[in-house]
Amino acid sequence: MNRATIARLIGASAAAFIAMAGAPMLTQAGAAASAAPNAFVRGAHFSPDTAAVDVYLTAFSGGTSTLWLSDVGYGDVGPYRQVAAGTYAVSMRPHGAPASQKPALTWTLNLKAGAAYTAAAVGKNAQIRGVVVSDTLNPPPAGTGLVRIIQASSEAGHVAVKAEGGPVLTADTAFGSITGYVAVPSGNWTVQAQSSTQPTLSGTLAVSVRSGSISSVVLLDQRGGGLTLRTVLDAAGAAQMPTGSVPAGGGGTAPHPRSGPDGLISWTALGCAAVALLAGLQSRGRRTASRQ
Repeated sequence: MNRATIARLIGASAAAFIAMAGAPMLTQAGAAASAAPNAFVRGAHFSPDTAAVDVYLTAFSGGTSTLWLSDVGYGDVGPYRQVAAGTYAVSMRPHGAPASQKPALTWTLNLKAGAAYTAAAVGKNAQIRGVVVSDTLNPPPAGTGLVRIIQASSEAGHVAVKAEGGPVLTADTAFGSITGYVAVPSGNWTVQAQSSTQPTLSGTLAVSVRSGSISSVVLLDQRGGGLTLRTVLDAAGAAQMPTGSVPAGGGGTAPHPRSGPDGLISWTALGCAAVALLAGLQSRGRRTASRQ
């Protein structure tokens, strides 16, 4: 075997190795690009004088209606679920009512892929309305967490909320409102809510703010009178997205091409072995030529 032939073999093997090494990563990238991502959505009940409800989700595309949440009471916030991006009608009926009964409340939900939302019924029963709130997935600065206020207490009316010795979370928020997020240094805080509508009405809550966390403090009417506060975790960390099951094929148990460090090492070992073999053939050819 002459040197030119050996050189051509080494070149061809190197090109094949590069193509083989890149194949898993290209396959993975292509699969990610072609996948249809979902949105994250959860439901909430923030109407103090409305009894427990069942919530239905109806896709505008295809018109498929499903029972999304059952027996949701005042102050309840459901877990995030993954739902295909698109437009939906959210329908609320008294708990146990048949799906054929006219909904007590209906509103529209527009879901964008990769975004997170809270769909909530808010306000007193006579003026109850459905709202859709965009929940952030963007991580806060290191050493801080994001906190917002959901004012669902009809007795408190307008409120101011602050972290004792820390930032003001809202200077004045009305009943039925949801504020934007405020960055709070990580640590243990006492959150104080003070009503300006009813000056004698106030409440406190011990809140642990973890670095990278995203949470909501919900203000609710306390049974028997008064104000109570509750914390709802929106996202546990900068790298932790809201989770929930989604009925789709090719999930976690489906086979996937080898990729990442392990897969790359496997391809690298194969390529190095091939190059070493051809280098040996080249050396052998040189020794044979020297004897002649």
